[in-house]
Amino acid sequence: MIRTFLQKDLQYVIEAHIRIYRDEYNYDYSFAEFITHAVNSFGCSGNHAREMLWVMELDQIASGSIGLTQVNEHTAQLRWFLIEPEARGAGWGRKLIEQAVLYAKEQGYTSIILWTNESLDGARRLYQSFGFKVMEVRQQILSGQELAEEKWALAL
Repeated sequence: MIRTFLQKDLQYVIEAHIRIYRDEYNYDYSFAEFITHAVNSFGCSGNHAREMLWVMELDQIASGSIGLTQVNEHTAQLRWFLIEPEARGAGWGRKLIEQAVLYAKEQGYTSIILWTNESLDGARRLYQSFGFKVMEVRQQILSGQELAEEKWALAL
């Protein structure tokens, strides 16, 4: 089941991102600070008339998330896309992205951007299958590592 977030879900989104990115990609404390600030800012001051966060549940247990935030009147940003390891491979990632793209269209956005890293192969394949295209690549020191950070965009 995919549902809109409840206030208590913000802590799950933060915890899951910190845990999974630490365990699978060796991200450090700077990522924990970044994700905590971003999710809490959305929870406290997000424009919830045009922004949303969804949680995917399996057997009433949070098992994934995706968010959409406003960049400007015409552009939204896909954020906080994550599937728990045990839930991967069952099509939930595709359903979460479909939910976010549909919502963006309903809100009148004309494009969606997202930032990801070159090493996130599964997510990148999904983005590409929806028609997202890489618009910019920059080498960054993030989480104590040199990463190729990518900006992707999708015209709606």
